[in-house]
Amino acid sequence: MTKLKYIALALVTIATVNFLTGCALLVVGGAGAAGGYYAAKHGYTVQSPVKKTSGGGQQQN
Repeated sequence: MTKLKYIALALVTIATVNFLTGCALLVVGGAGAAGGYYAAKHGYTVQSPVKKTSGGGQQQN
């Protein structure tokens, strides 16, 4: 295999892996969104772990 073909094959391989990685993230995000939709449809709710304080956010030592 010539050096030019080797470089072209390496570039195509790297580009393909990068595109598949992006697609995998989209699939995982879509699955999470669909799961959240169906959970909300069946009455489940999400509670924020952040609690607001009435003191304005300042702590006293």
